[in-house]
Amino acid sequence: MVNSNDLYDIPRPTLAKVVNIGGVGMQLKDVKPLAPEFQRIVDKAAGIVVFSFGSVTPSEKMPSSWKLAFIDAFKRFPKYHFIWRYVGTDLQDKLPPNVHVFKWLPQSDLLQNPKIKAFITHGGYNSVQESISAGVPLIAIPLFGDQPKNAILAERHRFAVSLRKSDISADVIAKTLDRILTDHSFSRNAKRLSQMVRKQPVSAAHLIVSWAQFVAEFKTLDNLVPAGTKLNFVQYHSLDVIAFLLSVSIMILFVLWKLLKFIIVELCCLFYRNKKEKKE
Repeated sequence: MVNSNDLYDIPRPTLAKVVNIGGVGMQLKDVKPLAPEFQRIVDKAAGIVVFSFGSVTPSEKMPSSWKLAFIDAFKRFPKYHFIWRYVGTDLQDKLPPNVHVFKWLPQSDLLQNPKIKAFITHGGYNSVQESISAGVPLIAIPLFGDQPKNAILAERHRFAVSLRKSDISADVIAKTLDRILTDHSFSRNAKRLSQMVRKQPVSAAHLIVSWAQFVAEFKTLDNLVPAGTKLNFVQYHSLDVIAFLLSVSIMILFVLWKLLKFIIVELCCLFYRNKKEKKE
């Protein structure tokens, strides 16, 4: 079982034994009520932007220039409130009234709130899936690993804008935020994909349960074992095909060499014959 979904993941070769269960546990019915400290912010804001780089790349470790750039950009959108996952305490005296930092965020529950207008993320796969499930457009700033691929995936479905980390500045962030918040096509595309995932004929949760029961009943599934696992050494490495192509190539080269040799000999004979006739 693979944490992926055919509706939004990048096309790739697969097998009948692979079951895609991407998005499991992210349904609307799984959403929990927000804690009071988050609910108060949501209630008083016209719109919310969530900002989190996850636990692997905590934003408190980003360069100071980045931190100040984000704060400066957020100041330019007083109508919106920004909820930022930030563990450090070094920004407390620098935060404007519309920026709120928390050491931990109920990210999935928060994104499902209708007041969430955008999500600034590092592009982790779970974050992208949570955004799709909630129908929230993304600003992706990929840092490493699979994050650039995930950012491309989100852009491919036209619900995200990707920023290179080398381009981070207050002006660039503000321009990107303005684009995401004012161009409603990003939100429409995100919501459409979210509805597709929710209404897909067979849900991820159903696939997990039904396939687990199926395997438990029938044990090994030899019917689904790919033929490639039964190839011998010669077949697996295509040595027979390589040998055939190599033989054909050698034969063609041999014929060409013989033909070229014949042409050269004939030309030489013709040249010397003409030369001899001129002397006579």
